[in-house]
Amino acid sequence: MKSVTVEPGSRKNVTKSNDLVMAAYKLTLNEQRLLLAAISQIDPRKPMPRPISITAQDFSEQYGIPLKHAYEALKEATSALYERDIKTFDGRYKSRFRWVDRVDYLDGGGETKLFFTVHVQPYLVHLNQRFTTYELKRIADLTSTHSIRLFELLQQFRSTGFYAVSVAEFRELLELGPSYERYSNLKLKVIDPAIAELREKSGLLVELKTEKKGRAINRLTFKFRDDEQMKLNFPGLVDNSRNP
Repeated sequence: MKSVTVEPGSRKNVTKSNDLVMAAYKLTLNEQRLLLAAISQIDPRKPMPRPISITAQDFSEQYGIPLKHAYEALKEATSALYERDIKTFDGRYKSRFRWVDRVDYLDGGGETKLFFTVHVQPYLVHLNQRFTTYELKRIADLTSTHSIRLFELLQQFRSTGFYAVSVAEFRELLELGPSYERYSNLKLKVIDPAIAELREKSGLLVELKTEKKGRAINRLTFKFRDDEQMKLNFPGLVDNSRNP
């Protein structure tokens, strides 16, 4: 496993409502990184700050990428994130809304300002139950957005170390569309690489079991736990999921 170190005072947490963790959306790696960097600046107990600023320097340091690449990545991710949306389902209504309603990028200055929409704010602030928290550093080295999504989905169930989901729902959560329709391709291109990257870079050990309906695999069960080395690197690591 790749060693992860955290400097004193450098820890940043990402906190989301469980409903947002279970929402369907699709982002590129840098869009996901930008979004999580912004969320890590939010205190989930307080009102939403507007705007939230992220600099190329912060982006570079947080994700371990060269500063010159961070400028371009930040600029492109800012522009693209404005067009991205989220799909939620509360049991009665399917809702669709955007992450942000305004973005400002200081061209040449390497700074982005994000303004989260009023629709997404209830999923990020004033949270006192049914939310999930994890340290941003744990996903900082991941290079696949599928790995990040799987990590978040699993963290929601950290108290049990067990997550079961149908193949159809899993595909929907990751918004895979027509890609990897055959389970063999889904496992080879999405699930197996994500599990391997989580083990190597996030210290999360994941085992996958499957169930069949007829001849087809229709259900996935992920059993997971933190690697012992990760517990040493993160001495304050505790169960930060909040469920009723």
